[in-house]
Amino acid sequence: MHTYLETIKQAAISFPAIAVIFTIPYLIYNYKKYGSIMSLRLWIIYSFILYMLITYCLIILPLPSAEKAQALRGHHMQLNPLNFIFDIIKNTKINLNHPKSFLTIFNNWGFLTTIFNIFMTLPFGFYLRYYFQNNLKQVLIKSFLLSLFFELTQLSGLYFIYQGNYRLFDVDDLITNTLGGLLGFLLASALAKFLPTRAEIDQKSYDRSQKISLLRRFIAMFFDIAASIIFSFTIGTILVKFFNFNNAIPISLLMVVLFLSLIATITDGRTPGFFMTNIKIIINKEAKQKSSFNRFLHYFIRFAVFILQYILAPYLLLLFIHFLIDQGIITGNAIAIIVISFTLIYLLYLFISSIIVAIKKPLFYERLSKTSLINTTKEKNPENHAASTITPL
Repeated sequence: MHTYLETIKQAAISFPAIAVIFTIPYLIYNYKKYGSIMSLRLWIIYSFILYMLITYCLIILPLPSAEKAQALRGHHMQLNPLNFIFDIIKNTKINLNHPKSFLTIFNNWGFLTTIFNIFMTLPFGFYLRYYFQNNLKQVLIKSFLLSLFFELTQLSGLYFIYQGNYRLFDVDDLITNTLGGLLGFLLASALAKFLPTRAEIDQKSYDRSQKISLLRRFIAMFFDIAASIIFSFTIGTILVKFFNFNNAIPISLLMVVLFLSLIATITDGRTPGFFMTNIKIIINKEAKQKSSFNRFLHYFIRFAVFILQYILAPYLLLLFIHFLIDQGIITGNAIAIIVISFTLIYLLYLFISSIIVAIKKPLFYERLSKTSLINTTKEKNPENHAASTITPL
């Protein structure tokens, strides 16, 4: 039991790093498909990742030393189907005249291992049925393949890292793991009426996509800056050296603004970040001009003020605080007080901006540039979508 708990602990420690790696691609996928991020969907997906990580760790851990692995190379494959039943009967002392003797089965290692193998893949079948909308055939095949992957991992000595298998390949594990997936499928089917359906989750995501949150804007800008970073910092560095500036960051940010404004003008309001998050910039009707140069000016003002408000202003404040410290104007506790004060003011500004977005009012840079954002997420055909959420047994 201690070994199992230690393995789960190691999986939990590894989970944040894996979640971080997974987050960016998953955000792109969600915004591109649904136009929003739902907390329920996040909980389901990340809990599935954690479950798969724990299960995999239970299969491979604890790793033996090279010497111990060498000693365990003699493990033979167990290829007799349902052999676990005979092992349980053989090692359990049951007396039909004494009902209490049946309880001794719970001290039988073969019985406990069988139950463990069944419960190990039960969540897998549940996830496949409930969220991924797999039918019975798909669940059985995928549960079997998952179990086969685990057994081959053990048989290969963790993909030939070890010279020989340090754990037993057991055909009964394939049977019990597949049975676990089947039970998970049946449990999900029984609880379906009490849980929000996949169609309801998707529909709520589509509904939420109509409101373009501040987080969605920041994620789009993150991708935009990432897409333009090579151009902006290359040109910015050249200009810094040519004009002998002391800092490349403001110039580089200006290059970002120019780059994004040009891309938006060419693509009619679709920058790389906005494309990934299903957003489009439109110029308000009262300000809309046919001239490409006029449209470029609207986009330039929008991006310039956005970056000035949310990126450049905090950076300049940090430089100012650093200057005050270098000059000895502020020292000791005053430094911490000023830094905390500016941080709280910035967070308050973000909070106010979020409220403005929530009540569907234009932000300052939108009023100034006479632009706004529209959602371009295309909702799945309702009839086809409804049909896809009901999978046959």
